[in-house]
Amino acid sequence: MDDHMTTEIYPIEAYGTFLQQHVLAGNERIPADHYHAGIVVKRGGVCLAAAVLYINPHMQYKDKRVGVVGAYGAVGDSEPVVYLFRAIEQRAHEAGLDFLIGPMNGSTWEAYRFHDDPAKPLFFLEMMHRSYYPDQWRSIDFKPIAHYYSTVAPLVPRGDGEIERVRNRLLQDGITFRAIDMNHYEADLRKLYPFLQASFKRNLLYTPISESSFVAKYLPLKVALKPEFVQIAEHKGEVVGVSLGVVNLLDPTHRSLIIKTLARNPQRLYRGLGRVLLDAFYHKGLAQGYQQLICAFMIEGGDALPLSDRYHARTLKTYALYGKSI
Repeated sequence: MDDHMTTEIYPIEAYGTFLQQHVLAGNERIPADHYHAGIVVKRGGVCLAAAVLYINPHMQYKDKRVGVVGAYGAVGDSEPVVYLFRAIEQRAHEAGLDFLIGPMNGSTWEAYRFHDDPAKPLFFLEMMHRSYYPDQWRSIDFKPIAHYYSTVAPLVPRGDGEIERVRNRLLQDGITFRAIDMNHYEADLRKLYPFLQASFKRNLLYTPISESSFVAKYLPLKVALKPEFVQIAEHKGEVVGVSLGVVNLLDPTHRSLIIKTLARNPQRLYRGLGRVLLDAFYHKGLAQGYQQLICAFMIEGGDALPLSDRYHARTLKTYALYGKSI
């Protein structure tokens, strides 16, 4: 048996070949946007560790020249991981980079973050990874640069006169509410695209995404959506708010919902719109017999905490995004 460890590099021209070689990725989507090189470490022809170095020219973090490491997979042995990151850091240096962030598949539009406690059961749309991955990254001097959390709240009958007053004001001001049109799903995605681009600009590590990549990412989600759980708020023909919720398909009781995206136009006219959209989602779920609401992937220190407090939510899961100077 050949015990020699080898490192194989796959530039963008060999992207398709890399996908075939990266057998540790499972069903994970590995986007081509911002792909710089795929790296695979093998012994005896067997893949032991692999990842992609992405270079997203729009990504800004402090005063760093940033590269992104994603599509990570590895066996439990630490030696192949050292080989893998040695190759990643070499190519990052050659490209003029001095800081690595991950795990992230090229941008925050794609899968990113590690679970702090990967042994906890997954909910739908969470990134799946081996329990030892965070330890492997920490062992080579990656440290958390941002923390995130998901909360869970009981769905119980409740009334809120303040939210009803806000809803009535919005209706009087000409804001309309509708479900996503499943018969014209792609057309609605294209309507949502510029609104979500603008809404997410304030997020940490935001970078733009092309309309074609945005549509390609969200088209497969259609089969998992119930239109009543995706609400679009419009004003004078323009999207001004959206709530994107899904059934937790990984819940064996089939009784939990997830709010994945909640956004509104920041203009003063639309103040309170996010609360109205979330409250509508809450009561639709309650009416259909769901028992729990998961608010997913909020950044620590962000403005989602008041919403969590309003619904008596508790922390369900926590996550971290890592960085390293090179």
